[in-house]
Amino acid sequence: MGKGKSVLLIVLVTIVLAGLLFIGFTPSFAVGVSDFGSLLSNVDLGTDLGGGYTTVYYPEGVMSASDYAIEDDETQADYTQYKGIYLSNEIYDADTQQVTEEFSSEFDKAYAALSYRYEQMGFVNASVVKENDYTIRVTIPHLSDDTVLDTVFTQLSYSGSLHLSDSEITTSNAERRAEVWDSSLVSSAGVVSAGDQGYAVTINFTAEGRAKFAELTAGMVSSSDSSSSSSSSGTLYIYVGMNQIITVSVSEEMDQDTIYISGSFTTREAAQSIASTINSVLNEDDVFDLNINYSYLYEFAPTMGENTAAWVAAAVGALFLAAIIVSLVKFKGMGLAFTYGFLTWLLALLLCVSLIGGIVVDFGGVLMIVLSAAVMAGFSYYAYNNIRKEFSTGKTLTASIKSGFKKSIALTIDVHLVLALAALVLWLVSTGTVAFMSLIFLIGTVLSGLVTLLVTRFYLYMFMAQPKNKIAFCNFKREEAEDDE
Repeated sequence: MGKGKSVLLIVLVTIVLAGLLFIGFTPSFAVGVSDFGSLLSNVDLGTDLGGGYTTVYYPEGVMSASDYAIEDDETQADYTQYKGIYLSNEIYDADTQQVTEEFSSEFDKAYAALSYRYEQMGFVNASVVKENDYTIRVTIPHLSDDTVLDTVFTQLSYSGSLHLSDSEITTSNAERRAEVWDSSLVSSAGVVSAGDQGYAVTINFTAEGRAKFAELTAGMVSSSDSSSSSSSSGTLYIYVGMNQIITVSVSEEMDQDTIYISGSFTTREAAQSIASTINSVLNEDDVFDLNINYSYLYEFAPTMGENTAAWVAAAVGALFLAAIIVSLVKFKGMGLAFTYGFLTWLLALLLCVSLIGGIVVDFGGVLMIVLSAAVMAGFSYYAYNNIRKEFSTGKTLTASIKSGFKKSIALTIDVHLVLALAALVLWLVSTGTVAFMSLIFLIGTVLSGLVTLLVTRFYLYMFMAQPKNKIAFCNFKREEAEDDE
């Protein structure tokens, strides 16, 4: 590489990295009427580092102590205190101190359903626990957009079965639900990105479900055609119990295995709450009919301390700075190439973690970032030590660099491949904290392999074109000095 080209590349790369570092790590500040937020500030944190929200679901017939206190005497007479809550006399016998078998069974189903739904949401550090035996406390981390909080908490509490209908279902025509649709005709629901429209909910049909859905939508279109000459579209209503969760405009027969419903889901959480609720009611044996609601939503500080995230970020930054200083002292010019490579890796990882929807970082995720950084640094040092060993045998510096990198390739690829595959498998089979830890390590490991094998090597050649004494630039020594330009 010529010196002129090298200078141009160094300047361009330095400007790009400096700009990305500014965008990635600069604290938020006001720009005119809006605020600038760095990529780091957009990273979603778990409850241990970023705090979150908690609420308590109360089943029908169960009242909180605060709500009981403001009721009139007549209503209070219909309830009996049980631990920290009040139970309706219709479901609780004060003499035997037992709830009815029907209520107990429905509550257990509701608790199992909510546990499944919140697990499907993929929240880090989330918890769903019984409180006072007959209420359910839910804790989740902060959301990227808290305007959907009420929507998420409400939709995840819906009771009843899944139904699709060509008209709205009310209490007066509720019997139509079973006539129109059966939830066994749906195999699963999911969430995909819908580009500028946010996110889409996907509904996958069984073979029988596809045929029936095609028949339903064909009938809707033909019915619209006959009733209105100006429009040939109808509206499909999707319910869980008596709760309308999605409406879909239908303009033609839809004969397909999967439908994509978008347009009203601005965040992944809003779409995932629908998909999770649908998935939980596909087995009729798991459906509960007990109405559950929450009254209050509380925001809480990080469980590890108010400023824990800042201290963790400072500690990780200090570790990364130490790795850069060690590389510069030990390898000089090669350390400079490592520094640029390490910053490239760090910025690429930050871009992925902050921009990929749904990734949440907790303390375990931070450990995975540090571990993948250690892998990247370790294999860069491994390659540089191989270069140093090759140089000590008497080879020229140029030959040593080529031979040292060549000897490092096999082990670098093997270890990165094994680590990436292990992280991928763990990510596919796990949920919650473990899933996010695995995904972060997978991304970090893949980026480590690419940067170590390609980017850092490119940076080394870029810098090596500048110094006159390349041997000293790499912190190498020989008893007989050579002009190894």
